[in-house]
Amino acid sequence: MKGISRRKFLKGAAILSGAAAFNVSPAFLKYGLGEQPIKWGSLHPLTGGLAEMAADQKLAVEIAIEDINAAGGVMGRPVVGVFRDTEFSGEVARRKAVELMEKEKIDLLAGALSGPEELALNDLAKKNNIFYGCYTQYMVDSKDTFHKYTFTANVTPFQSAAAGAIWAAENIKGKRWHLLADNYSWPKMFVPVYERIAKQRGADWTGVTWAPFPSTDYSSYIPKVQAVKPDVLFCVCWGSGHINLIKQLQEFGVAKDIKVLFAVSDLPWAVAAGPGKFSDIHAGMLWFWGLEKKYPATKEFNKKFFAKQKRYSAAYGCASYELTRMTLDTAKEIKSLDHAKLSKALEGHKFKYLKGETWVRPCDHDYIGEFFIVKGKPANKMANNFDHYDLVYSVSGEDAAMPCGEKGL
Repeated sequence: MKGISRRKFLKGAAILSGAAAFNVSPAFLKYGLGEQPIKWGSLHPLTGGLAEMAADQKLAVEIAIEDINAAGGVMGRPVVGVFRDTEFSGEVARRKAVELMEKEKIDLLAGALSGPEELALNDLAKKNNIFYGCYTQYMVDSKDTFHKYTFTANVTPFQSAAAGAIWAAENIKGKRWHLLADNYSWPKMFVPVYERIAKQRGADWTGVTWAPFPSTDYSSYIPKVQAVKPDVLFCVCWGSGHINLIKQLQEFGVAKDIKVLFAVSDLPWAVAAGPGKFSDIHAGMLWFWGLEKKYPATKEFNKKFFAKQKRYSAAYGCASYELTRMTLDTAKEIKSLDHAKLSKALEGHKFKYLKGETWVRPCDHDYIGEFFIVKGKPANKMANNFDHYDLVYSVSGEDAAMPCGEKGL
């Protein structure tokens, strides 16, 4: 069968609403417009340090596609997910994305979970002028990295840092703030935000205690933090280090004297740390399964996810579900898969899936919606093995977003 050229693909899948068909192969003639599936190319680090969270992403995308197809598909066509493992590598992510485009003839590209993967995929999309759906924390909203066809359903580092700092300023009497973080690029993005909000809210910023990256033992750094005597301790780390820091903060009794806030956390880390280990610790979260008490759609999603995995999804599952739904539902609404038309329609569009109303800010494509602060429960208050948190606060996405003008956009 004669496939399309990469050059034709990279011009976008403009096959509907009067646009010229980009695929005139026998397969197209065989299936016809009403049956030819729409291919959602989805990249996840299914092997490596974030494999469990990546599996949540993949399953959430599958559930989103099931929901879309149950509602009639997109313009009468079924959607299929075409998945690849990035192996937790930006270089591999880029190679697998090209494979999806050239061999699988995908219509839309989405992925992955880590910063290097995101940067590689965004660069590929930008150079080739194609759509890219970003599942991970959105870090390509600067003047140098912004791509007009890149979208997300996740927050930026600025948003997650600002949300936590706003919560601290409004809910904690003491104003001495400190940060304990791993010493690499992602946590460093949080520092100027904490400094900024501290200055705005009259807090005393006492600086950063850096742990080497990767770090799994913080026992020599926690006493340094205690010596500073902060009222609020922000923490930024991930993976196995995140899990061990949760445990060691309890072993040192830090949470009894200091309000601890993980800038971003997620369910797998609390589960791995053990029942009650998150007790009295706060965390910022894009979403968590306990929101089913507030949002019926979350309850339905939880039911479907639990039936397949016998556990609840991480927040990154929510981001993947919402990005898949909002992109394909918008394509259905405008009756087009043309990348330029789709991107234009997404800008400013309002959505409501697994939480309150969200929207895409046109100037930088930041995802504007609720960001939550949770508080960990003691073991004797947990209703089940996943019931680690209570919702204590939510911050509006617009309140926590950097103004576009400051980005040069």
